[in-house]
Amino acid sequence: MLKDRKRMVERIAANTLLGHQMVQEYGDFLRTLFLIGDWFVTLTFRDRLQDSKQESLSPIENAHKAPSQRRETPQNSRIKPVKYQRDPRLDTWEPDSKYRREPGPPVRDAALREIEHWLLELGWEAAGHTRQEIFNQLADGLYGNERRRFARRLCKGCLICAVFEDPVSFHLDYEIRKAATAAIGWVIAEEFGRAGGRWHVHLLIRGVQRLRRKQWWKRAFVRFGRSRIEPIHE
Repeated sequence: MLKDRKRMVERIAANTLLGHQMVQEYGDFLRTLFLIGDWFVTLTFRDRLQDSKQESLSPIENAHKAPSQRRETPQNSRIKPVKYQRDPRLDTWEPDSKYRREPGPPVRDAALREIEHWLLELGWEAAGHTRQEIFNQLADGLYGNERRRFARRLCKGCLICAVFEDPVSFHLDYEIRKAATAAIGWVIAEEFGRAGGRWHVHLLIRGVQRLRRKQWWKRAFVRFGRSRIEPIHE
């Protein structure tokens, strides 16, 4: 005699129905928090440091430069070697192989920490402040070339990390967090890709209608690699 699996089938069906209801109710709840114009963000941590400066120039671009700015080429100099700026991607590059897995994102806690710092900078500007205010606090007492070198080091880095590392400006962290969390709100959803199982995150951010989306998309690309920021339409 076959075993009666009626109760098991009913239990599975009930759990499946409950799961669909929870997703629908949670989606309705999120609609009460986010409005048209808020941002939907995807951060993948793929292909980071893709914005490294390209030092090579075509012959046409080199010909139009002033003699003092032209790059030495084999046509105009066979003695001086050409020295290119070091590509930062070489530090983490590994040769392709079928036995090598694709380089993954940072450890989950470290990645979420980077995202939190990016959101705090985002909220700081949404509150009406500027990144220049943070830099002025960090660069207080620096002048001339020393200040310019410090600015170049921070231009594509994390200002919140710099605040943490500076014992003099450490108190600024409380002000940034207070202003940022009052200006914006966010929800983070972690996900593993269906094809390769790669960890990435999706975010919903509110309170950012007055910010320039493409500018922050570019900053996200520099810090998190392939990313996407789209406004919520409906």
